[in-house]
Amino acid sequence: MIAAYKSGSTMARTLESLDPGTPVFAGRTRVGDVRAVYAEGDARIAELLIVHWDAIDADVAVPTTEVASLDGDGVQLIRQEASLSPDLAPFDAARFPTMKKLK
Repeated sequence: MIAAYKSGSTMARTLESLDPGTPVFAGRTRVGDVRAVYAEGDARIAELLIVHWDAIDADVAVPTTEVASLDGDGVQLIRQEASLSPDLAPFDAARFPTMKKLK
C-alpha cells in the first residue's frame, strides 16, 4: 500500500481513499485524473487506478505498481513521460471480471 502525508494532516492518504477527479501526473505533466479505484475480489487494497488520460480522451487501467507517490497535488506516476505506453490499454470493465470498484 502506498501512502503519503498531506501537509497539516496526521493521517496518511492511501490509494484506496482517492476521490474521482484527483489529478494524475507523469513527471511535471498532468496526464489526466482518477475516475475509479479497483481491488481484486474482496480485497480492500487498490490494484488498479482507472485514469482518464487526456491525450487520448479515454479511460486507461493503471496498475498501482506504476504509482510513485501520492500527495496533496495528486498521484505521481513512476513514468516521467506523458506519452501513453502500450501497456496502458483503454479500460473495459469486462476485461477485469474479478475486480471490484472501491471508489
